[in-house]
Amino acid sequence: MSDRRIALPFAPAVLAVLVLAYSFTGLVGHAPWKTEDAIGVGIVHQMLAHGRWMLPHLAGEPFLEDGPLYYWIAALFARAFSSLLSVHDGARLASGVLAVFTLFTVRLTARKLYGRTEGDNALLVLLGCLGLLVHAHETLAEMAMLAALALAWYALALGPRRAVKSGVVLGAALAAAYLSKGSVAVVPPIVVAMLLPLASPAWRRRAYLQTLALAALVYGLAAGSWLAVLHAQSSNLFWQWTAAQTTAWSADAMATLGYYLETLSWSAWPAWPIALWFLWERRRSLFAPATRAIQSPGVLMPLAAAVMTLVVILFQKDPRELQALPMLLPLSLLAGAGTETLRRGAANALAWFGALTFSLSAGLVWLGWFAMMTGTPAQIARNFAKLEPGFSPVFRWLPFLVAVAFTAAWAVLLARSQRGVQRSVSSWASGITVLWGLLMTLWLPWIDYGKTYAPVAHALGRAIPRGAACIESRNLGESQRAVFDYHAGVMTKRAEAHGRGRCPVLLVQARPGDEDRLSAEGWRRVWEGNRPRDRERYRLYVRR
Repeated sequence: MSDRRIALPFAPAVLAVLVLAYSFTGLVGHAPWKTEDAIGVGIVHQMLAHGRWMLPHLAGEPFLEDGPLYYWIAALFARAFSSLLSVHDGARLASGVLAVFTLFTVRLTARKLYGRTEGDNALLVLLGCLGLLVHAHETLAEMAMLAALALAWYALALGPRRAVKSGVVLGAALAAAYLSKGSVAVVPPIVVAMLLPLASPAWRRRAYLQTLALAALVYGLAAGSWLAVLHAQSSNLFWQWTAAQTTAWSADAMATLGYYLETLSWSAWPAWPIALWFLWERRRSLFAPATRAIQSPGVLMPLAAAVMTLVVILFQKDPRELQALPMLLPLSLLAGAGTETLRRGAANALAWFGALTFSLSAGLVWLGWFAMMTGTPAQIARNFAKLEPGFSPVFRWLPFLVAVAFTAAWAVLLARSQRGVQRSVSSWASGITVLWGLLMTLWLPWIDYGKTYAPVAHALGRAIPRGAACIESRNLGESQRAVFDYHAGVMTKRAEAHGRGRCPVLLVQARPGDEDRLSAEGWRRVWEGNRPRDRERYRLYVRR
């Protein structure tokens, strides 16, 4: 019997299967989860149920953090698959498609900058980044932004070769980025596109002026058309969106530097250490006048993209882990090239670290599932029951067989893959896909039981008096507003936005121990609910 090995880099078919397994596993079969997923589903629901297509709305109010592009795509998927899937499951398919597009666009960009093998490496590095894993499976506008930015970096990599194509693609990418997240998404590629000719003769060509002109034309026409339609439909919404673009920035960048460096230390793993290694390897020639390595497109473009992206996220208001996602793209490009320069010992260490980490994690997932199903080991079963009281596991053949397939594929990969530097990133990307696949099959019912708002929302809907003219809310979070609207059709007038009015019903989000002083204001509590283990309490009042 021949000892057939899995070739590295992966064959295109193997790579495609890995990307599809990563991108689409876990998108369906669970309710909207707090926080980002619930908000996204709520916005899609507003589009489909209330026709608010031109600008995202959350529970009846404009949601100015995001543009509409992602939600257009998600709503179209939800409508197209409405006979097979619920709205939230159908909407999440948009994230799977955009994840596939982003991964393969990064691969194409790295192939243009470096070569074929480096392109595969860059895809695997991005797929393996810890910070992408959960967000790639949420109803999230940042997924459209990532796809648009990946396309913009591809257009700039293409620029020195194909001026017309590069200009059209860059303009379309900028428009998509703007319609995804507004001004914060378009600043990095615009600034990098303007600075590249100053730093490298590869872009210092007359044809590149044609690229920039075409990009500006396409971007202006696409983004301008949307803004014109928005203004024609509602000048108030237009000016709210415009104002939000100017207030999205903060001048205190140094205050957030530590936060983002800490966030990137785990969310951009394993991209950042390999990218730094690549730059370290080039250190002697990086600024040498004789070689002008800094002017090489493979060094300059992704390095400039990383620096500008970091600058932009540092100047954004309200720092969040989500805002660091664009950093994964240029770091993965640099790491794609850096993988080929890894020393054998470093490559083997990363490969075995990934193999050991994900094999152990996979074993623990199987052990936890077995404990939930059988009650043995008793202590582990009790821990699961304590974390989600009331959960009753049910054996299902399909998730079980899919989990077996993931585990078998992982075992074959460990035993049969060729040795080489590419194994460092292929093991990591495959391992994170297998771990995600096991969690989204074996543990999904247990996770969903603890994260769903559906029971609370339905109970709230039943408790609201019939014929109530309006419902005032206080301290109600964005994800709660989204799921109460989606599951129960409950839309409130927030006291924080509209002031305290004369609604006959009041919904308050509180915590255990919060003193109930509303009776002095003439309110009577008629209902209280919460999710298992949640500290938040939702209290419903009516006027006396």
